[in-house]
Amino acid sequence: MGEKSKPDKVIQLKIKNPKRIYQELVRTLEPYRDEQRLSIEFIIEGTKKKPLIGIRYPGRKMFKRELKRVSKNSALWANLFDFLVVPYLNGKPLKENEFTFQKILKDFEENKRESAEFWNLIEQLYKTNEIKLEVPKLSGIPPKLFLLVLKWIWIQEDFNYKLSWKDVGSSTMYVLESRTGSRVSRGAGRAKFYAALILLKHNFTFEEIKKIIPLY
Repeated sequence: MGEKSKPDKVIQLKIKNPKRIYQELVRTLEPYRDEQRLSIEFIIEGTKKKPLIGIRYPGRKMFKRELKRVSKNSALWANLFDFLVVPYLNGKPLKENEFTFQKILKDFEENKRESAEFWNLIEQLYKTNEIKLEVPKLSGIPPKLFLLVLKWIWIQEDFNYKLSWKDVGSSTMYVLESRTGSRVSRGAGRAKFYAALILLKHNFTFEEIKKIIPLY
C-alpha cells in the first residue's frame, strides 16, 4: 500500500458521545480500510474551515497479515485503526517533525510544568479523553493545541497498544502486531508518555528521562 503526501478526501468528523469515542471512530474509519495509506483525513477538532486536529487514515502501522492458514476465526488485519495525527496552526497543517514526542516533552519542561492548572488538565485528559476546564495561557506550543495533540496521540496509542477489536466494537477482527509478526506488548502506550510527563513535573530533566523511559 502506497502513501499519500496529501489526502484525497477531507471529512468533518464530530464525536457525539465522548464516552464512546473509540466505538464512534471505529464505525467511521472502518469503511476506508482499503484506501491508500494516509489518503483520507478526518477533521476531528475544529472545522474544515478552521481545523485544529486532523487524523489521516489508513495509518502506517496498519497492514494485512500474511497467514499460511486462514479460518473463520483468523484475524486478517493488524493494527486496523492506526492513524496519523495532524495538528493545524493558523489553519495550516504542521509537518510531522514539527510536533514530535520529544518536542512535546521539551516544551512541557521549559514552558508548562510549573502550572498547576495545566497539570490538572493533563490529568483529566489522561483519565477521560476530555478537556473540560479553562486552558491557561502559557509560553511555547499553544496550550490548547498541546492538549489536543496529546489527546489524539493517546487515543491512537490506545488503539495500537491497549484495546482489542472487541474492546472497540470492531466488526473486523484484528491483532496488535509488528511487521515482524511479534505481538505488541499491551498496556504500554499512553501510560509511558504520561509517566514521562510526571517525571518532568517532579523536576527530572528531559535528558534524565530519556535514560529512564525509552522514547519513541
